[in-house]
Parts: sequence; C-alpha cells; structure tokens
Amino acid sequence: MKKSLGLLCLMFLSSTAHAGYSISAGFGKNFTNSVQTEENLKIELEDDSHFTVSLDRTLNNTRYGFFYSATKLDMKDQTNKQVEMQYLLFQSAIEVPLANRMVGFVGAQIGANHVSTDFADSDTFFTTGLYGGAEYLFTDQARVYIETRWLATIVNNASNVSCTLPASEDSQCLWHFDGDVLNQFQTNIGFSYRF
Repeated sequence: MKKSLGLLCLMFLSSTAHAGYSISAGFGKNFTNSVQTEENLKIELEDDSHFTVSLDRTLNNTRYGFFYSATKLDMKDQTNKQVEMQYLLFQSAIEVPLANRMVGFVGAQIGANHVSTDFADSDTFFTTGLYGGAEYLFTDQARVYIETRWLATIVNNASNVSCTLPASEDSQCLWHFDGDVLNQFQTNIGFSYRF
C-alpha cells in the first residue's frame, strides 16, 4: 500500500514538473457604458482606474486560472455617488510566440461581477468576455505584460434595485443598466512571475 501511494505521489510530481504557476498584478483604465433609470434618465459613469490580480496554471503554451479586478466609478453630474465593480472570473488563454523574448496571448473568461453602490443594494451578475495582449520576458520567470479585456456583464431590466436619493431629488428611484449587457473595456499593464 505504501509503495503504491509513493508511486502515485511520484507520478503526480513528475506530471506537474512540466507545469507551472504564475501570479500577475497590474493596473489600468476602464471604459464603461451608461446606467439608466426606470424613467429613462441616462446616468453616465466616469472612466477610472482599477487594479487586477490573477493566478494561473501554465502548461506548455496554455494557461488557465482566476482573475480578479476591482474599480470604483463616479457618476457624471452626480456628486458623491459611486458604483463599485468587483470581477472574479475563470480565464483560459493560448500563448503564441511573437518575437525574441515576446509572447502574445488570447483568451476567454467567465464568472461574476459584484456591483455595489453607496446609494443602493448590491447585486451579482453573470459576466463573460475576451482578452488578449503581449508579454516581454526579462527571464523565463519574470515578465511584463500589456493587455486589453472586454467584459460583458449580463443584466436585464428585471434586476432593478431600490435606492434612496437626497431630499432635493426624487425620494425613491429604481435604476438598472442600459440594455441587457453592461460592456466594460479594460487596458492593463502589469508584472507576472512564474514559478
């Protein structure tokens, strides 16, 4: 029994010897579409910065793992009102050599976007999207990357939340995202380390 357990552990270690892990951290700017009230009042969100963290398993020219991003967006023409978005996504990508010490990658992601505001209840929505970019390899382990991500949060007009506004405005409101998909684009730059 001990020999078979030892053999199983040895097989596991040898299979993971060709695999590795990478941790990445970055920051960037995001661009978001509008929020719309039930009364069709269009509310614009300011473009703002965000940070990202990902943990991936790497096998040959592929990688898969988890991606986290967080941002707080101010509303245009609405003082002291913010929308916070936190993405947690499973991602997978294929790597393609571009040049000496340069690698490109393209992938897809799926997960959730937790949306909260300082004036309404929070909610979590299904999110999917695509991403791509390039890495410069200082060493096989240390890399700098740039990337662009398209994040599509699936919402519908039934996902209304109640909110209370200051007395100078309507006392109650219902708001929802414009249409059935909230599109957000991110541009990121960061550092990745493989081990």
